[in-house]
Amino acid sequence: MNKIIDGKIDETQYNNSTLKVLWILKEANVSPEDKEKEEIDLCAAFRENWHIKNALSIPTFRKMIYATYGIFYPEVEWKNVPYANEEAYEVVKKIAYININKYPADSSSNDWKIKEAYNQNRERLLDQIENLEPNIIIFGNTLKYFEYDDLARIGWKISEAEKKYANEKTTNTAFYMISSDKLCINAYHPSYPKITDKIYWNEIRNAFSIWKSTKP
Repeated sequence: MNKIIDGKIDETQYNNSTLKVLWILKEANVSPEDKEKEEIDLCAAFRENWHIKNALSIPTFRKMIYATYGIFYPEVEWKNVPYANEEAYEVVKKIAYININKYPADSSSNDWKIKEAYNQNRERLLDQIENLEPNIIIFGNTLKYFEYDDLARIGWKISEAEKKYANEKTTNTAFYMISSDKLCINAYHPSYPKITDKIYWNEIRNAFSIWKSTKP
C-alpha cells in the first residue's frame, strides 16, 4: 500500500493565487478497490475533475468548495453562490489540501490513530505547511492534533494570538489572526452533519472578512 499524494491541487493556480489557502483534514476515505492501486493522487482527482460528479453528494467536498468560494468571492451572497458541481468547483483548484494520515483509510476516523499518524508524520506535515507558505490554514477539526510549539516553529504562533469566533452566538468556527498575512481557522470537519452548508460557508467567510478588514 503506497502513501497518498496530497498538496497543491493545481500547482500553477496555487502559485499564482493572491491568496494561498491550505485545508488540513484527517485522512482520505478510499474505496477497497482504490486501496490496491500503486498510487493515489488526491490532487489529480480534483485537478482533473474526477470529483465534479460527486461534489454535491459528498459533504466533505461540497462544504470545502463552498467555504473556499466564500474566501475568494466574499462579496457573493449565499443565494448567488454557484453549485459545487458547476462553476464553484473551480475554486478547489486554487487551494492546497493535505491529510494528517498519509495512508488510505475508511469512512470513520479514530482520534487515537490520527494523533498517532501526526506523531509519525510530524516533520513531513510541518515541512509541507512551511513549503506551501499559506496565508490561510483551515483546520477541519484537526488543529487539536497539532502541537502549538510545532506550529510556532514554522511561524504559526497560535498561542500568541487572540481566539475569536466567526459568529458571536456560536462556537462552531474559531479563528486566530496570526499576522496581516496569516489567518488560522479552526472549523468543524466539513463532513460534520449538524452544520448546514450555508452556516459553514458563512462562518468561514466571516472569519476571513474580519481578518481582511484589519489588513493595512
